Amino acid sequence: MSNPCVRCGQQRIDGKTWKGKVGASPVTYTMTVCPDKACQKVVDQGIADRKAKNASILKAKEEAKIAREKLAASA
Repeated sequence: MSNPCVRCGQQRIDGKTWKGKVGASPVTYTMTVCPDKACQKVVDQGIADRKAKNASILKAKEEAKIAREKLAASA
């Protein structure tokens, strides 16, 4: 199975494996990482940036919804 790094294209390797449960079913999770540590740092930073941007967009959306509800209630 092919799993190339999104940045450099090298074949990703298993970095961390842990077991968990979904309902009553046991599940094994495997996190894959780029073998180049510097490349993986850049990828991780990009993921963190996207998550932060998404969180700020969701927060702004929620604040706009509350503002619209207040405006509708006062009208």
